[in-house]
Amino acid sequence: MDRDDRSVVVFDQPENGRYRHEEKLPFGAAVKLPEPVGITLDTEPLKKFVA
Repeated sequence: MDRDDRSVVVFDQPENGRYRHEEKLPFGAAVKLPEPVGITLDTEPLKKFVA
């Protein structure tokens, strides 16, 4: 989570100790966490923590 940028970054596709893919999404977006987590996070509430 980056409060200054008002965004979250999801890293996935691990390989050899590194992530091959990252996706940056703004606060308010539905963030789909890949397997093995496999859930969708609502980031709308994060907006109240930034000025």
